[in-house]
Amino acid sequence: MSTRQRVIQIVADVIEAPESEVRPDSHFLNDLGMTSLEIVNLIWRVESEFSLGETPESVLEGLATVAQLVEFVDSLRNEESEVIESANGAVILASDHAGIGLKAHLIEWLRARGWDAIDLGPSDSTAVDYPSFAGNLARKVSRGDFHAGVLICGSGIGMSIAANKVPGIRAALVNEPLSASMSRKHNNANVLCLGARMVGPDLAAACLQGFLETEFEPGDDGRHQRRVNMISDLEHG
Repeated sequence: MSTRQRVIQIVADVIEAPESEVRPDSHFLNDLGMTSLEIVNLIWRVESEFSLGETPESVLEGLATVAQLVEFVDSLRNEESEVIESANGAVILASDHAGIGLKAHLIEWLRARGWDAIDLGPSDSTAVDYPSFAGNLARKVSRGDFHAGVLICGSGIGMSIAANKVPGIRAALVNEPLSASMSRKHNNANVLCLGARMVGPDLAAACLQGFLETEFEPGDDGRHQRRVNMISDLEHG
């Protein structure tokens, strides 16, 4: 299904109208009579459907028609595809407003050591909802697009809970390097969660180093792999 078809489906669902009434040139306000709440819901649905980050306010103001929204989604997906092709071994990071500073520190730390570090937002300290950023990052890691992910909020708790709702994600909340290393060694964790109000920059970097430099060990009798498989089974009820 094309981006245009899927966006039209979502618009029709939001306004509870037949898809035939939604055209590419339909204006959200003038033609479809959408309320502000419906437009917010539409954007949230599109971000979730296409695994996009939070759309900046400056961009939202320019999205007045279905065609403009489709063009915007396609542009982001094309950019993402280009990045993924060269970033299989990259680390992606996301935070909420409380984790902006620590995220910036860890990105600098990673790049200084030769890692590709990709920031999935947010870009400033305006208050945001952490589940959106956790879900976006977790889906990318789950698909295998990236080597590992790092999520940061005030305590790390919310991010870890949200990320672990995505199938295939094993997000570990840690506050010291040994736990970070063990989460990889025995649990094959693929997302590291940190609390910006719980750990300082140097300790956070040490946790990240332990996480990235430790390989998963299935166990001489396969016990760790068996247990990871059992965790995966829980995702399916």
